[in-house]
Amino acid sequence: MSNDSKVKVIDVNTQQVLFECEFKDIEKAYQYASDMEDMGLDIKLISPTITESLCDSLGIDYERRADYEQSVVAEIEDHDGSCCAKPEDEKLQ
Repeated sequence: MSNDSKVKVIDVNTQQVLFECEFKDIEKAYQYASDMEDMGLDIKLISPTITESLCDSLGIDYERRADYEQSVVAEIEDHDGSCCAKPEDEKLQ
C-alpha cells in the first residue's frame, strides 16, 4: 500500500503526521484523533479517496494515476443528470 493511501491524523499547526494506518483500521485513527482533540490539539483526519484506494489496489503507478483521475472526472461529467452530485446552483430550492 502506498503512503498516499493511508489514513492520517495531522496536527493542523505543524502539519506533522501524528498517526497513520491502513483504511481497514480507520476506527483507530478516529479514536486517536478524538484523544488528541481532548488534549487540546487542532487536528485533521485525512482519508484516501475511492479512486486513490482503487489505484493502490490495482497497482497503478503514480505517473498513471493522474490519467485515471481525469478519466473518472470525464466519465462523471458525461453522465449529466445521473446520481452524481449537482453544483449548488442546480439544486432544487
